[in-house]
Amino acid sequence: MMLRNHFLFILLISILFSASSCTRQKKMLYLQDLQLSDTAAIVYNENIKYKIQPGDILYIRVTTINDNMNKLFNLESSTNYNYGYNEANMFLQGYLVNDTGYVTLPVVGEVHVKDMTIQDAQSEVKKRIDEYIKDATVVVKLTNFKITVLGEVKSPGSYMIYDNGINLFEALGRAGDLTDYGSRYNVLVVRQTREGTKSYRANLLNKDILFSEFFYIHPNDVIYVEPVKTKAWKLNSPNVSIILSSISTLILVINFLR
Repeated sequence: MMLRNHFLFILLISILFSASSCTRQKKMLYLQDLQLSDTAAIVYNENIKYKIQPGDILYIRVTTINDNMNKLFNLESSTNYNYGYNEANMFLQGYLVNDTGYVTLPVVGEVHVKDMTIQDAQSEVKKRIDEYIKDATVVVKLTNFKITVLGEVKSPGSYMIYDNGINLFEALGRAGDLTDYGSRYNVLVVRQTREGTKSYRANLLNKDILFSEFFYIHPNDVIYVEPVKTKAWKLNSPNVSIILSSISTLILVINFLR
């Protein structure tokens, strides 16, 4: 009778252990409270788009029908070396935004771009170049856009971003998405600003993240996905299951022999 009670106790513990080891689907689904009726209310917020700051490096390309003018404006075409477009060369060949928020262009001189979006800076540069060259095509890109994704993602590391409008979900997608042990309701975003370091804890299960200023990622942001509190328990579950199974088998054998 005592062995039977021990067996029932172990069986109960095994069931409770298995149930606690399972990850509830409710904790895995992104944007759970997002409804079809919310679609119209979610619009792209211009205020959360990245604004150019001193220290940024801009790739500025001017294309005209005059090859000499092209060589004058485009640093990568003014040399006889075939540098390519890797990260280091873009740093060397880009236009640095100085401490007062200006970039200095040939012929045109200083152009103020601080606190402008990339699109606005492109329009401002084109407007200034149009004063000297007609029908020029201007392209402006941010070249120092790097983010770091750490923690419970499948491919943690640093990533160069070539899309100035990347959001938090896309950044996590670059890192292979969260692992099964990643906390989807506690993702930390750390951001360096001129005023100091800011941090935000994002709940990917809630639609409110879509309206946060941290939804769109900025250069040098660090994203850290914390592990769920039950990670250690889940990692040890196979070993515990084997132990419980062995004990149960031993009790059955002893009970059979008796």
